[in-house]
Formats: sequence, structure tokens, C-alpha cells
Amino acid sequence: MLRSGIKPDRLTYPFVLKSMAGLFLKELGMTIHCMVLRCGIEFDSFVRVSLVDMYVKVEKLGSAFKVFDESPERFESGSSALLWNVLIKGCCKAGSMKKAVKLFKAMPMKENVSWSTLIDGFAKNGDMDRAMELFDQMPEKNVVSWTTMVDGFSRNGDCEKALSIFSKMLEEGVKPNAFTVVSALSACAKIGAREAGLRIHKYIKDNGLHLTEALGTALVDMYAKCGDIESASEVFGKTKQKSVLTWTVMIWGWAIHGHSEQAIACFKQMMFAGIKPDEVVFLALLTACMHSGQVDIGLNFFDSMRLDYCIEPSMKHYTLIVDMLGRSGQLTEALRFIERMPVNPDFDPIPYEPNIIPL
Repeated sequence: MLRSGIKPDRLTYPFVLKSMAGLFLKELGMTIHCMVLRCGIEFDSFVRVSLVDMYVKVEKLGSAFKVFDESPERFESGSSALLWNVLIKGCCKAGSMKKAVKLFKAMPMKENVSWSTLIDGFAKNGDMDRAMELFDQMPEKNVVSWTTMVDGFSRNGDCEKALSIFSKMLEEGVKPNAFTVVSALSACAKIGAREAGLRIHKYIKDNGLHLTEALGTALVDMYAKCGDIESASEVFGKTKQKSVLTWTVMIWGWAIHGHSEQAIACFKQMMFAGIKPDEVVFLALLTACMHSGQVDIGLNFFDSMRLDYCIEPSMKHYTLIVDMLGRSGQLTEALRFIERMPVNPDFDPIPYEPNIIPL
């Protein structure tokens, strides 16, 4: 564009800045900022928001604040909310919650998204007490704020509280979105709350929610971790759009329930569907082979991971191979395998105690 002599304008730079942020190009982003200054469009509100967003995403919070502080419109009620929200989100992402709170308090007008952004920041930084306190103070709660709380409690390990918030949300007449339901199902999966999971599945059916890749994966994961592998398989079959995560969850489900043949068959179906496996898929396959004592097949999967898919094994992959060989009584082969490992083992191979090796 520049070589063609076409001069970029206020509508061009935001897209360029977004690309700089996405590619984490700090220096080039700063160069674009200089071009903005030379063009004299630095006070355009759209451009300024894009500059703050770019600096936040390339982890230059100081530069983001500098642009923000130079924005004359920041205290104009209503017109500057996006500018404030972008910077608050950046502070939260950087773990600078004191700065985020200070910004929030100074806002001329707080929108729902402002409240939800700060609540999400506390949740992602592990402070659910502050998140709950802010949530209770929120004048108008919407599906986003409720979802943030459900997801926050689930991610921070208080899954019973997450499910309690989800139930209260329904009682308040707030209709959850797909992300809310996925977060609630994740909470069920973590604590094996099958009955709660069944109620959520019924809600999905009764309200005609489309079984998307995310919802299908969450249901499969919930049923598998709650011990109902047949229901997991049924939902998996009904999920039309399957990602590598969907396949991985199903393979893991078969593996941890001792169905190694089904796990391997599922992997073959995955290959036939044209889905490229990742390192987690191979962890599931090696786990299946370890529990079923299929050493040769497990070793073949290990070789295939490295040679066919160029996936570098992690310590967990090596540990599973050693565990698999040890459980089958092939201690000499296990020791030889350890000696050939390109990384130093983080476990003591002698004496061999498979039950204490971390997976």
C-alpha cells in the first residue's frame, strides 16, 4: 500500500495495529505509532483505542497508559468507555489489579462490560472473594457477568459454588448462553457431579440448544469423568462438529475406563476424519496401552508420534512408556529406555514403583 503511494488513514491504522498486536511485534507497533503521530490522527478515538489495545497485547502497559493519559476524551461520559475497558482489561491480564480498580473507580460512566471485565480480572487472578463482592455490587447483572462468575469459580476449584451460581442464575430468570453451560459442565466434570450434569443436559435438550463442538465436548468430558462412558459415547456420536479436543476427550474417556480397543478404534476414526493428533492424544493412547498391557502397540504409537507427526515427547510420554514396560515385567527394557532418553528423568528408576510415578 505504501509502495503504491496510497496514504493510510484513520480507518487503516486500527487494522494494522491489530495485526501488530496479534503477531506480538512490539517494535513494529511502535513504528506504526510514530506514523500515526506524523499523520496527525493520534487524537482520533478509534485510533487511540487501537493504540492502547496494541500496547496492552504486546505487554507494554506503560506505553498504553501514556496513550490513555494523552486522550482528551477519556473523561467524556459515554464516548470513552471502550478506551477505559481496554486498559482495565490490560491491567487485569498483567495482574495489576490495583491499577485496574483505580481505573474502574475513576471511570466517568461504568457500563456492564466494565463491571464484567473487572470481575473477570479478579477471577483470573484467583481472587474470587473480590470477584463475588464486585458481582454483588453490580447494579444490573447480565448473562456475561453471571457466566464470568460460574466460569471463575469452576476454574478456581470451587465447583460446588460454580454450580450454585448457575442454579441461582436460572432462578433469577437469566438465560445462560453456550459458554455458561460449558463452564457449568466443566464444574460437574471436575467433581464427578453426574446428577447436576444430567440436569444441565436436560436443560440443553429442553431449550433446543444446538450441540456445538464446545457443548458436545463438554458433555462428553462430563459423562466420561462421571463414569458414564456409554452416555459419553452417545453424545460423541451426536456431535457433528468435532475438534481435536472432542476426539481427545473421547479417547481419554475410553482409556481411563479400561477400554483400550475402543480408544485405539476412536483414534483410527479420528485419522480417517482428517484430524491431526496432538501430544495429548498420544498421552491418552499410551495410557490405554499401559492399562491393557499392549506394549508393542504403545511403542508403535510412541514412535509414530515422533516420526510421523514430529511431536517431541514430553516427560509424561516417557514416564508412560517406562510405566508400561515396568507393569509388563520388562524391567530391563525399561532401564534401557531410560538410558536412551534425551532428557534427564525426573523420577528415580530404581527401585521401580509404578504406583508412585506421577502421570
